[in-house]
Amino acid sequence: MWSEIPDALPGLLAGPLAVAGAAKALVPSGRLAWPFERGILRSPWGPRLTGAAETTLAVALVALPAGPAAAIALAAYTALAGIAYRLRGRRCVCFGAARLASVGRVHVGANAGAAGLALIALAASGGAGGGAGMGAAVRIGAAVASAVATVAIVLLVDRRAGGGSDAPPPEESPSAEPCEEVITGVRIYLTEGCPSCRALGRLLETVGPDRRAAVTTTLVGRGAALPAPLTGMGFPCAVGTGASGAPVCDPAEGIGAVKALVDRVAVRAEPCPADAR
Repeated sequence: MWSEIPDALPGLLAGPLAVAGAAKALVPSGRLAWPFERGILRSPWGPRLTGAAETTLAVALVALPAGPAAAIALAAYTALAGIAYRLRGRRCVCFGAARLASVGRVHVGANAGAAGLALIALAASGGAGGGAGMGAAVRIGAAVASAVATVAIVLLVDRRAGGGSDAPPPEESPSAEPCEEVITGVRIYLTEGCPSCRALGRLLETVGPDRRAAVTTTLVGRGAALPAPLTGMGFPCAVGTGASGAPVCDPAEGIGAVKALVDRVAVRAEPCPADAR
């Protein structure tokens, strides 16, 4: 069984890369809260290039001998752990438009753990030029199994985040669930370096002054926890408040949903002039 480890582990690590790459390549870039806005990785080409790179890495982990495959997996997941650390607090687009928790310690830890498995596979193979063990059959089987498991987990988390419904994410159709009270204010939470946050700011400049006055914004540091009931959400996110200052609606996440929440703020009607009565 020990002899199968050098082949099985790279295959297991190939599955999530294949799913992540396919998700980024197939989902329209307009539906992704893509974190890069400059350079070659900016949208709309950034998601496609990243998806193609992840898919290529997955193929390499399956096609190459055990030693080189483990070395590539170690380098890839070490880099992904570093990227996750840099992007902590941003909305997760690891698997396309799936509604996952914002990037945090779990993402960093998962990638670091995968790098650890790759290191074990590299050691078991006898080095970067190690033997092929039982070969591609084991790696393909492991890759298919891990890809299926990854898809199942992502769909489960996405469904729970969407309240168990099949409705599209907030960017496609902002929620209009009834509130306990009239919305008199909106608390918006942003983070530095967030392209979606900047886009929301420009969008809010188009709303009326009464509604803009009802909006308060809070800048959250990277890695800092959001207050309840926004814990685990990505940026930008917001919650509507009533006259008492307490939340009266389900929180909103994403540009479209936050803007829709601001549009629902109750605006006091102007009194009619006496001579118009």
